[in-house]
Amino acid sequence: MVAEETRSRAFRNGGVGSRSSEWVEEYPVTSVTVLFGIGVGVGLLLGHTLAQAAGRRLMHHDTLTEKLTSQIRDVLKSALPAGLSRHLS
Repeated sequence: MVAEETRSRAFRNGGVGSRSSEWVEEYPVTSVTVLFGIGVGVGLLLGHTLAQAAGRRLMHHDTLTEKLTSQIRDVLKSALPAGLSRHLS
């Protein structure tokens, strides 16, 4: 009942938004996933912007994996010949 009323309203308005409503009807899971992703992206962008405006920059602290990777890279750079070590940068 509601779906038919919505369709008739779109038809009376000259099909405004009919392509998008048809796409949502054909692909309901995909449309919800896309809109959820857009909402998360906008939320992250807005949150980051507000954090910068408040003077609190988002700090990145190296994880254990990043520290170990850096140490291994430094050891390999010092142990390998100069020709090979330049590829590790």
